[in-house]
Amino acid sequence: MPTNPKDYTTLRTLLDSLEVGALRYFLSGSGLSQPQKLKYLKDQLMPIIDDLWHQQSNDKRGIETECPPGYYDCEGCCVPYKCPEVSAKPKPKSAKRKR
Repeated sequence: MPTNPKDYTTLRTLLDSLEVGALRYFLSGSGLSQPQKLKYLKDQLMPIIDDLWHQQSNDKRGIETECPPGYYDCEGCCVPYKCPEVSAKPKPKSAKRKR
């Protein structure tokens, strides 16, 4: 089925707005704390992500499908890269040595 350029552009615009809006909300210094904002965003976005990626398989058992080949499951999200390893706390900067 050929892709309709107008529909594709509309979808791309929606996704761009969602991405930028979520980042602006999360990074803004006002309102809820970042952990509270992250919880809110996850609560809103995960049902959509689950619906798109983990649809019921066609078999009668109703087992959810895994991420497709070439994608990695990162906390329930299928992404085209290995899950980032990020520590919760930044590493302390090394002290400057006097010469």
